[in-house]
Amino acid sequence: MKILIIGYSTRYLVCAGKRAGYTVYSLDHFGDVDLLRCADKYACFDEIVDNDELLSILDQLNWDFDAIILGTGFEYADLEWEGYRVLNNPPDIARSIGNKKSFAGKMESLGFPHPEIYDIDDDFLYPVMVKPIYGVGGIENRLACSREEISGCGDDLLIQEYLEGVPASVSVIATHEDAVAIAVNEQLIGTPWLSPHRFAYSGNVTPFRSEYDCEMREIAVQVVKRLGLVGSNGVDFLITDKGPVVIEVNARFQGTLDTVEHVSKISVFDAHVNAFSGELPELDPDNESGTGFAGKAIIFADHDLVIDEAISERLAREPIRDIPEVGCKIPAGDPVTTVFCTGRTREQVLDGLKAAAWRIRRLV
Repeated sequence: MKILIIGYSTRYLVCAGKRAGYTVYSLDHFGDVDLLRCADKYACFDEIVDNDELLSILDQLNWDFDAIILGTGFEYADLEWEGYRVLNNPPDIARSIGNKKSFAGKMESLGFPHPEIYDIDDDFLYPVMVKPIYGVGGIENRLACSREEISGCGDDLLIQEYLEGVPASVSVIATHEDAVAIAVNEQLIGTPWLSPHRFAYSGNVTPFRSEYDCEMREIAVQVVKRLGLVGSNGVDFLITDKGPVVIEVNARFQGTLDTVEHVSKISVFDAHVNAFSGELPELDPDNESGTGFAGKAIIFADHDLVIDEAISERLAREPIRDIPEVGCKIPAGDPVTTVFCTGRTREQVLDGLKAAAWRIRRLV
């Protein structure tokens, strides 16, 4: 089966597709070295502003493929009406879930715990979270501690109750009829040794073990089923003193794919494709406890950076994925590369991630 993957960063999807035995084409913005090694065909874009421009590019490429998977940044594109088979959630559903304000309303109506959303004139306690209504990765999220800091919140920004806790996620595979949770993940959010952004998604460790594992799995499966989602979907949680609270749902492939596949021994990519034909993966209940841990850490640039030959050679010695090409210009605050480590324990994985991140940050 030949699949075209479209997204701003598609390396993790393309390489997962190749591991699963598919012929994989990629339309991508970054063109990482390891992506180019995996993709059967590749094309790069600078910016795609709307659906019409995307369709024009597809016409120009004239590639023969059986289906399309839309990655981050394109999950709202509507291509099915043009005759393409798209293995994603319908764009109207994805957009509704991606809208943090409407999503909060859905969680309230369905009875799932979720931080309260405030209007700017409401009487609430500080601090509060200020977030873009649409947006991924958490880079633009910020904490507001006064009335002055929430000025401007309106059509594009929302004010959300601030909760403290441990960030986690559950990876779910769903058909139109049923769903199964395949992994619980610890999230690295705003990790100081990785990112200057206080609330940015900076990686994860799989599995995440806590007293709330079963509860989070059950909630995640119910959320995905009640929202009518299909394929690979992720439910983000914050584990508070009162238990797990749903933060958001990623109605698409998640950044946890590499670690989940390593630990679960399930091809998440293949499971996603098969889910659209009504098939769920078979889980080995003893597998997750016996395969150790895997972690990824996204290293962000502290300053503007150009990858030269010397940096590239040094990076090649590190356990990285999303390998930037020589000559690649990386603005301050953008991701440089991704470290990937495995180990017998969580602590061993985190130590490996930290050590590699320290070496890379010193290098760049």
